[in-house]
Amino acid sequence: MAGSSSLASPRSLQLPLLLLFLLVAAAIGSYDPKAFCSKTTDVASCLRVFPTLPDIVTKAQDNQELYKRLVRYCSFKTYEAMSLAESMIATTTTANPANIATFFEQWKGDEVITTKTPPGKCLLSCNKTIGEVNAILTCGHTYMEDRPPIIHHNLTVLFHGGHPPSLCKSGCLDGSSSEGEVLLATKFNYIWSLLDLMEAVLPEYLSETGTATTTVPSPDVAAAAAPAP
Repeated sequence: MAGSSSLASPRSLQLPLLLLFLLVAAAIGSYDPKAFCSKTTDVASCLRVFPTLPDIVTKAQDNQELYKRLVRYCSFKTYEAMSLAESMIATTTTANPANIATFFEQWKGDEVITTKTPPGKCLLSCNKTIGEVNAILTCGHTYMEDRPPIIHHNLTVLFHGGHPPSLCKSGCLDGSSSEGEVLLATKFNYIWSLLDLMEAVLPEYLSETGTATTTVPSPDVAAAAAPAP
């Protein structure tokens, strides 16, 4: 027909484009990292910890983004706890050299003399366990891109291998721990919840990236969960 056109008018295109925009926006907004808490071994702890995570983690838009941001944050918190533990061990002194010299004249002016008490069993447990968790995350300093399947396997063993919890994981609440030790144990339990969440996210991450899982366990896995001797 003369004057007719098969081209759609701009107005007729508005509705389909609007619907497409809404669908894309809905798809982006529907990703909920917090939903992974339902797949953790301790849902209550995960739900308690999740609101304390930084926005860069909680506002991740997909599984790959969530895992990468979560592992970086967990590594930072682990380093923070390691530094605290090492500092506490280095400062477990009980006497000042100046005070000792008051009773032992021959030691006057000798400022290198000091006495130390052995670190408490909670501090030793936390220092050891946090170090082993750091080893699990770094995978012997392998390349970053090679770590996810190794971390996934080790976390699966850690959370589902039936290992008894370490003293640090129990919170060092046996009455013999100092306030500093209890604080350190609290930090470790926070890290433990992050690891639990990471273990829930990793299967989705590995599936999407087409990464094969590994069957080679780290020797540090059982040690991270076992009680201190």
